Amino acid sequence: MSLDIRWQSPELQLAGTLDRNTVPGLWQRRASFVGLKTLAVNGLDKVDTAGLAVLLDLCERYPEVRVTGASERLKKLAELGDLEDILPIEHS
Repeated sequence: MSLDIRWQSPELQLAGTLDRNTVPGLWQRRASFVGLKTLAVNGLDKVDTAGLAVLLDLCERYPEVRVTGASERLKKLAELGDLEDILPIEHS
């Protein structure tokens, strides 16, 4: 299980697994995504609560960000946690 992080301003692409084992790598880099506007998560296979927490942190840190490519499971997790206002997921 690994997380692929690709940053090309203004888009951050995440692929693989975003869980308690892979979050530290993204967490350490979170301040370096200056100008982040798009958080592309369509490549994520799995997101646990630690992964959701780092996504929320990125959305708080970069208020203009929009989350694209969210799976139905991630959308449901945001809905169940009443996080839709905090986690700006674009619905297609």
